[in-house]
Amino acid sequence: MADADDATEPKTAGSINPHIFHCCKSCARKRRTKYLPQEVFFEFLSYLSAQVLYDVMRHVCKEWNLIIRSRDFINLHRLRNSTTGILIQECWPMADNVVYVEMRRGCMEISKLDYRFKNLVWASCNGLVLVDDPRDRQILYVINLLTKQWAVLPPFSHKIIFFPSFGLAFCEASMEYKVVYASGEEFLNPRTRIHVLTVGVDKVWRCIDIKPLDGFSYRIPFVIGGYVHFIGKTVVLTLNVETEAVCRFSLPQFIIASTKRGKFMAMGSNLSFFCVTTKFLRDVWEMNPITGEWIMTLKIDLKPVRHRFKEISQVKNFLSLIPCCWLVVREVLLFCDWHPTRHCIAYNVKTREIRLIELSTDAKRHNFRGHVNSLVSLEGGF
Repeated sequence: MADADDATEPKTAGSINPHIFHCCKSCARKRRTKYLPQEVFFEFLSYLSAQVLYDVMRHVCKEWNLIIRSRDFINLHRLRNSTTGILIQECWPMADNVVYVEMRRGCMEISKLDYRFKNLVWASCNGLVLVDDPRDRQILYVINLLTKQWAVLPPFSHKIIFFPSFGLAFCEASMEYKVVYASGEEFLNPRTRIHVLTVGVDKVWRCIDIKPLDGFSYRIPFVIGGYVHFIGKTVVLTLNVETEAVCRFSLPQFIIASTKRGKFMAMGSNLSFFCVTTKFLRDVWEMNPITGEWIMTLKIDLKPVRHRFKEISQVKNFLSLIPCCWLVVREVLLFCDWHPTRHCIAYNVKTREIRLIELSTDAKRHNFRGHVNSLVSLEGGF
């Protein structure tokens, strides 16, 4: 990772506790006279947001900076602050108009990122995003939007024809990140390929040949936990990014028949299908990534709040409400209206609270992608 303020990994020599960090012997002697153990600072800092840690806390003193930079702290902070927000990026006519929305302590916080975007974000995972070079779209970068660190990936050997087919996934056991790309050559050769690259390890892309899927919707992957799902007309292709094993699951008939009125979305650790059953009723089904079994986990009834929807968001037809993504899984859902409007709707399915998120242009011109601000880098520090 490239970093203008790069430093070596903090050392803990002379301390039996891996969370004790001394920048010099003088600090180590001073530490003996302090009342609070350094483990307390380690725990305290791990509960703060990544933005506060990066903008404020790392500048308080050298010891805190060493703590925040350490691999152990970054991993603990990632686990404790795994609440995902949403990147809302205008995809036409400009890509640099991006806002970040997240829920903290029950309140919705909206902020504009200070990163200068030149192209669309194609994938996001643990605070890292995948983007292409605007001058050469065959060149891809992995970037931390908070720390501004970046890494360039080896050139892709095939012609990239559809960028949303890229996914970025994290392998929990090996602590590695992998980029996945699906390509099909149905007209020339009835074969579908999944290309995989382990970031920071592989020098070339590896290829997994599979049987072709019906239709072209499989090109858009859903990266959920340690799995990447590719959706066909009648099947779901699921790649385990750790083992790189591929499973093929058949879609239930009711989903096949409802795809024109439904939508596949990420939901927690599972792939889900948001099904429009009536004008006001919505059913949410989740797929087990190991067995392929689908279970209905949520039923949303908009009829009791139809008048509030019309008053607050000027909804004309509830069938025109399009689910975008979950701001809080199984709790706060973002909707867009198919009719031209410059806002999207955040609806709490538990409390039935409705809030608007104002955008600069028509909401349908924006991409909604799950994201979380974090200190994560490909080297474990910054």
